[in-house]
Amino acid sequence: MAIREEVRFDAPGCYRTQAFQALLARHPEALQLYARHVEAQMHVPAYLQRVQQFVPRLVRWLGEEVAADGRPGLCVQVSALLSRLLEELGIWNYVVAGGCVLSFVPADVRPRVFYLFDLQPAEVPHAWVVAPPFDVIDLTLRQQRYPGSEGRRIPAQVLSCRAPQVAIEPEDVCTPALLQGLLLRGWPRQVLLRRAFPEFWHFLKQFPARQVRMPTVSVKYIPARLLLPPWHEAWERMPLINGKSFVQFRSEMALVLSGNGIG
Repeated sequence: MAIREEVRFDAPGCYRTQAFQALLARHPEALQLYARHVEAQMHVPAYLQRVQQFVPRLVRWLGEEVAADGRPGLCVQVSALLSRLLEELGIWNYVVAGGCVLSFVPADVRPRVFYLFDLQPAEVPHAWVVAPPFDVIDLTLRQQRYPGSEGRRIPAQVLSCRAPQVAIEPEDVCTPALLQGLLLRGWPRQVLLRRAFPEFWHFLKQFPARQVRMPTVSVKYIPARLLLPPWHEAWERMPLINGKSFVQFRSEMALVLSGNGIG
């Protein structure tokens, strides 16, 4: 992209600078450059050791706060909060919004699909964080609405360093009613997504789907777009999770990561 010459990625969270915001207003795809920079960096061993030490502690702590809150549908808020806290620690990351396919083990219940596309425009159903070497950090998958006892088979947190890239099928992202209508147009299945949703298809080439396998469930994470975490003062001070604000979480974080606090 020509806009590469207009921006420098000096530190985690540099998208909050006035210069980057001006660039983003002209070129919305600039956020993808930031995420690709996060992915492409070659980190020294000391940085990677620090990330692998701090991230699991942070995830356990925030996971307990999410469980205490108990509300479903917090994925965007929690992912934004986690992203901002990671930036405070100097850890490169970005937030992804997308869909999921959950295949349960054993397969005694049907897979659960969080669809991206329906007959009517729909909100992107889920969000998670990428912070290399962690391919997926998901604190709210269990907090989604599930029928029956499915939710109890989902881990409280998903944290994966080795999530392989995986291909997706039309039924992974399209509701049955929408898929039936698209197939009636006569498009071959192998080109259906590319023809029906070209922007999504192009995005997926840059940020491919990944599979996380766990003892009781296997989850296919399907990115659809990137999210920009808020940073204005009103957001930083408003209650986000379990009655606490970003400012409160930030003030507690040092104690938690020292091993003397929660988690």
